[in-house]
Amino acid sequence: MLEIKKCGSVIVFRMGRHFGKRVLYFVHSFLVGDTLIDTGTIYVADELLSVLVDKPISTIINTHHHEDHTGNNRLLQMHFNAKIYASAEALPFMLKPHQAKQRLYLRVLWNYPEPSSGYPLDNTLDTGKHTFDIIHTPGHSPDHICLYEPNEKMLFTGDMFCGEHVKYLRQDEDFNQILSSLHKLESLDVHTIFCGVAGAVPNGGQALKKKISFMEGLSSQVWILYREGVSPTHIRRRLLGREGLMYWLSNGHFSKQNLVNSILGLP
Repeated sequence: MLEIKKCGSVIVFRMGRHFGKRVLYFVHSFLVGDTLIDTGTIYVADELLSVLVDKPISTIINTHHHEDHTGNNRLLQMHFNAKIYASAEALPFMLKPHQAKQRLYLRVLWNYPEPSSGYPLDNTLDTGKHTFDIIHTPGHSPDHICLYEPNEKMLFTGDMFCGEHVKYLRQDEDFNQILSSLHKLESLDVHTIFCGVAGAVPNGGQALKKKISFMEGLSSQVWILYREGVSPTHIRRRLLGREGLMYWLSNGHFSKQNLVNSILGLP
């Protein structure tokens, strides 16, 4: 499933894999001039190519190596002869995707992308029409970067933002590192966030501050309860409630409990 809309100078692609009539999880890619930021899931390859075929794409930038952000790298690289850029840490996984050892639910949602090769990003990238500041933002993954375009005050956050009140975390994510990375972005003058999960988010600077405030408040509450002797499981139940569908589908890899445990530095 692929939907397209325009937000200022950016074309937003919203996509996901159908399960019957339902899409369990959506991701986004963004076209800025002739630069595509992330390439989405391989399951929409034909649809994405059909809408991009008349748009000359010279550059692809990946915010990190995960399969829902690099799924169509090779297809678009071959078709457009586009240069791909990502952090140096992401490139080995893009070249050999099976090194990432996907969990079953991720293979079902996204599958492995085909191998793609690219160039390491420096502190900035000039694509001719835009110049992006490259900001290293680990936490969701060690290789994660965000891109800031100061002229139009656009911030492309990959999976670093994901919403103001996120209550789930993957087992391989680090809550405190995510919070530290968000603080790196806090001082930027941001009109719009372009998020891999949430799409186009207006009033981006305010949204960032609200997310940071929520995370800091939640962390404080978790630590207060933990120091009172409340178990991590009961902290989760008290502050975040019962687990949702993704907990069961992911066999606990994506859960509210992971968020509490990560705050406390527990496995």
